[in-house]
Order: sequence, then C-alpha cells, then structure tokens
Amino acid sequence: MPPTIKDVARLAGCSIKTVSRVINNEAHVTEATRTRVQIAIRTSGYSPNLAARSLVQQRSYAVCILIYPGFMQPTSTVLTRLLDLTYEENYDLFLQTYYPPFPRSRRKLSDLVSGRRFDGYISTPPCEADGFIKNLLEIYKIPLVQINPFGLEPDDRENKLVVTSEDDHGARLAVSHLLELGHRRIACLRGPKNMRASFDRFNGFISTIIAAGLEVDPDLIQDSEFTFDGGYTSAQILLRLPEPPTAIYAASDESAQGVLFAAQEAGLVVPKQLSICGHDDLLVAARTWPGLTTVHQPIEDLLEQALRLLIENLKGNKLSGEPVVLSPRLVVRGSTAKPYR
Repeated sequence: MPPTIKDVARLAGCSIKTVSRVINNEAHVTEATRTRVQIAIRTSGYSPNLAARSLVQQRSYAVCILIYPGFMQPTSTVLTRLLDLTYEENYDLFLQTYYPPFPRSRRKLSDLVSGRRFDGYISTPPCEADGFIKNLLEIYKIPLVQINPFGLEPDDRENKLVVTSEDDHGARLAVSHLLELGHRRIACLRGPKNMRASFDRFNGFISTIIAAGLEVDPDLIQDSEFTFDGGYTSAQILLRLPEPPTAIYAASDESAQGVLFAAQEAGLVVPKQLSICGHDDLLVAARTWPGLTTVHQPIEDLLEQALRLLIENLKGNKLSGEPVVLSPRLVVRGSTAKPYR
C-alpha cells in the first residue's frame, strides 16, 4: 500500500495540516519543521496527488513564459535554471511562442487563458507591445509579470509585476569604454522598434556621444534586428563607408556576433582594426575569438527574476510594489582596444 500523508505526519511528528502547508509552500511553518517534513516525505516515498490538489484549489500549478523567438533562443543552461526553480516550488513550466499581433497567436493565448491552463504568465518583449496580453489577463484576473515592457515610464507603478534592466546605463558604460580607449567614430546598431531595450540602449548611446562633445553622425547609425543576420548586414554597410567607424556598439550580443563575422570576412583584425562591443553577455560572448566585450545583463537573469516574482505573487506573499530593476556592468574582453589610426 503506498504511503499516505498520515504516514508523513507520523514520521515527522506533526499534524496533517502542517504537512499540507509544507507541500503547498505555505507560510507559518518553522524551518526546522519544514526540514523535518521534507525528510519524512523522502523517507516514506510519499508522492502528493497534484491532480487532486489542483481540483480542490482550482489551480493548475503551472506557469507559462510567452516567448518571441527574436528575444531569445532557449538553451539548456537557461532552461535548467528555470526548471530547477519551478521544481523547487512544485510548479510546472511551459514555454509558448507568441507573435504579436498574429491572429493565430491571439486565438491560442485566448484559449489558454479562458481554459485556466496556467496560474500565471511571463511576457518577454516584444510580446506585450500591443497591449493585448495585459488586457486579456486583466479581464481574467490572472497574474502577468512583464519583462522590459514597452512604454513603461520610470515612475509607472500601475503594474507591480515588472522586471526591467537599466539598459540606458548599460549603453553608457559600453560607449564610455570605447571613448576612453580613444575612439571617436563609433557606430551604433539599434534594435527593433517594438522593443523598449532598443530605445533605451540607443538613448544611452546618443547621450554619451553628446556628453563627450561629439556630433552624432547619422551615417554611423544603423537599424538592426537583435540577430546575427541583422548585425552582419549592418556591419557590411558601415564598413563600406568612405570613412568607416573604428568601433561599433551593437545593442545585442547576437548582432555583435554578426559584426564580428562581417569584420573577419572583410579581412579586418579585431580589435586592432575594429573594436566591437555588444550588450547582454550571452554565454556565447565569452566563447568567440576574440572574446566579446559586452554589457552584462543576461536574459536568463531577467527570466529568473520574473519567475521568482510570479511565484511569490501566486503564493500570496507581500511584494514591495516596485518593479525589480537589474543593474548592468561592463565586461571587458578581447574585442576592444585603442584605435589603430
């Protein structure tokens, strides 16, 4: 006969209600008691009936991350971090692609929300750019954590469930580094126009150039997707200018990888003939040659913080009422150096 919750309570020397609180990650349980119950669960081999728990509490114990493929390509490292977190909290994690404003994506999301498939959602940019996701979940009163939502003002406290990064400050760190090395013709690869990070990073670039007493050269500004191909194409255009840049700030690591490829294809030595700086500090940034100088603000950190915030909300824990803001830092590797001319 399989062990029951009564067996766990007997082994732990506590009440069935206390065991239930530990299983459901509720408060009002001391750490000593929680540890004792967890040991009893492992010792007895007891497995909570999650299906029954879901029916009783009218919850699915599953959360969903809405992902726009251009925002990130999930890797085993990222997924491991997120899955470990949800496993510890007794939640299942699902990833769902979302293409705003495709009707098919909207219908799929509407079916998921109306069917109460998930207890909460996380939106990655630019999924929320048109406001459809936020409005839909507000109607059904399902929590939504937004990562770098489009149009969020610094003093906006309407949506407490927000995780954001200081992208403008990160860009200033990158451009200041290039200026300190002696570069004056610094190009910038902007990101897609439906992502807040694109505007913030571009504004950081512009403000730093102006603060240095330099004029903004429109020939050195290129619109680019946050992709390898976007960076590659933009770099080709810049490198064909009569007076090409000595340094390029790409507003994402993926586009910076495209710049690096284009430079090497053109026979340029990086960083001797061209310095390249990215933004995000993806895992691949340290695994290229030369290593990519970049702004450390990895996507996995944003996702992990968003997931933690969502679970805390679902558990009913008191939140600060302030967006979670992650601060960037500059990581200098081998792709930047003093200009050769």
